[in-house]
Amino acid sequence: MDKQAIIRVIVRPGSKSRQLIDEVEDDHISMNLRSPAREGKANAELIKRLAKVLGISSSAIRIQRGHRWREKAVVIDGLDKADVLQRLRAML
Repeated sequence: MDKQAIIRVIVRPGSKSRQLIDEVEDDHISMNLRSPAREGKANAELIKRLAKVLGISSSAIRIQRGHRWREKAVVIDGLDKADVLQRLRAML
């Protein structure tokens, strides 16, 4: 079976912070996004920047739940949850 992680992500759209990854916990991560929360701009930025940080293709990431909310369930193909959390913690 292929690896897959489902991560709870709390986003802050329209953030002025330069730090992308704000917090990495076992049950969620918090991210600061510059894009506004309209017309899918923040969601697109979330996928693009998360893929870059994790070193994977953006096509391996999709939002499973929470397209219109700050709290999202993000599915990441090709990595397990421990791999994802380890890579994100390295960014802090």
